[in-house]
Amino acid sequence: MKKILDSLGFKSVGALRKAVKNGDENALEFLHLMEEFLKGGIKSQDITVRGKADFINYLNLQMGYLKHEEFKAVFLNSSNQIVLNETLFCGTIDRSVVYPRLIIEKAILSGAKGVIFVHNHPSGNLTPSKKDIELTLEMQELLDKVDVKLLDHYIVSETENFSFYENGLIDYL
Repeated sequence: MKKILDSLGFKSVGALRKAVKNGDENALEFLHLMEEFLKGGIKSQDITVRGKADFINYLNLQMGYLKHEEFKAVFLNSSNQIVLNETLFCGTIDRSVVYPRLIIEKAILSGAKGVIFVHNHPSGNLTPSKKDIELTLEMQELLDKVDVKLLDHYIVSETENFSFYENGLIDYL
């Protein structure tokens, strides 16, 4: 990621974040390119989720600064290649409505073996709500029934993230 940032003229991810917020054309173009990449618009046999840091930095850039809540699902095949990356729900400043049926449908149609959920908290408070936890556990149970693993659920802000897996709220092993 450092090489990419350097080639765009940014010294750090923080500088890129600031440029995105300020509407810098290079930063926005890079963000658009990353969105196309993750949506599958840019295809490659070697697109694989390998590094949590780059993945989270991208999510922070894409969703962390939004003033409304969004819920995204990143669907992966058995080799951790992204097969579908989609914002499934948009909401208000403090909630979004999530339909489990749509998530299951997308997982099956994309041939996913794993999924990572991501949503932002515009308030900047990364503490999961009771509804966040309930939804995550419900989705984990439903996905298990169709042989798809919930790998993690992240809550992101502009610069930070909360991992349900790392904080013991889900377990997929």
